[in-house]
Amino acid sequence: MRVLRWLQWPIWLSFWNFVSNISSCAFWPLRRLFLSFSSTAKWGRHQHEDDEERLQSDVVWSSGEGSHKIIIRRAAQRPDNHKLLIIGIFAEVYLLDNKIIRKVPRSESEEDMRPIIREAMVYELVGFHPRIAEWLSRGRSDYIDIKYYRHSDLANFCQKNTITAELQSKWFQQMLEAVVVIHSYGVIHSDLALRQFFLDDELNLRLGDFNSSQCPGHIALGYEKASHCLPRDYDLPNTEASDIFALGSTLYELVAGKAPYGELAGPKSDDPDVVKVQIQRQHEVDHEIETRYQNHVFPDVSGLFGGNIILGCWRGNFADAKEALDLYING
Repeated sequence: MRVLRWLQWPIWLSFWNFVSNISSCAFWPLRRLFLSFSSTAKWGRHQHEDDEERLQSDVVWSSGEGSHKIIIRRAAQRPDNHKLLIIGIFAEVYLLDNKIIRKVPRSESEEDMRPIIREAMVYELVGFHPRIAEWLSRGRSDYIDIKYYRHSDLANFCQKNTITAELQSKWFQQMLEAVVVIHSYGVIHSDLALRQFFLDDELNLRLGDFNSSQCPGHIALGYEKASHCLPRDYDLPNTEASDIFALGSTLYELVAGKAPYGELAGPKSDDPDVVKVQIQRQHEVDHEIETRYQNHVFPDVSGLFGGNIILGCWRGNFADAKEALDLYING
């Protein structure tokens, strides 16, 4: 299993992860694709047996009896107001009129369409909530439209700005709130990280990027990167416990200013030779982090804001995210 996981971090993919902080929908770790391929038979009764026939038709997901249907159609030629932000593994990401982020499947293959469909499923299920990114493309579509948040994601914002104690405290609580919300709908995010939280105009957090999420009746399409990943049997469904562990790492990112054990990869550099070396040893770093987590060795949180909450998430002390939120609010 470990050897297979090492093979799931190719050089070109790791390079993308080093040079960009844009939405994880664009940089889906290859190990998730491995899970997707191995679990294709589990995807659901809407899977088509004949690929040739499927590519000539719409792919439809229905949330249940009498429910709203989401249809992914063939991609059309892009209008002039579509500014291409990035081409990722399964999606092309565009900015429309400085108002909308549009995610379009890179191809008509099942592997490219599934994450887009999954994200639409989650937004359909959760609906509007002030802690969740606003979904704009309801109904029949060949894409996912999300409101454009000009302050970008939290990882990017924190790198470029000085964060006050007041903001840090607010965001700490709002992260907990967002996870409580999705778990109340049976959604497991499966890739929680600082980059998955977006800042609205009032600098409030909104959780997004549900392209690998698990929801009722649909197993997750992936799981977290090593620094945020609860060691477990990766062939089994993700759980609230795995999300809460990743939440601990995300909260650590916020207050420590780096990912857990981020120092193992070495300092960030623009030197191509340094980047190449870091890429080549990434699987070793991931293995080291996983081993430490398996042995319950976690980064030092003494003196960190909310350290008891972070450590509790890593140690599995909370039955659910609501318990962690209550502890944070009530002390």
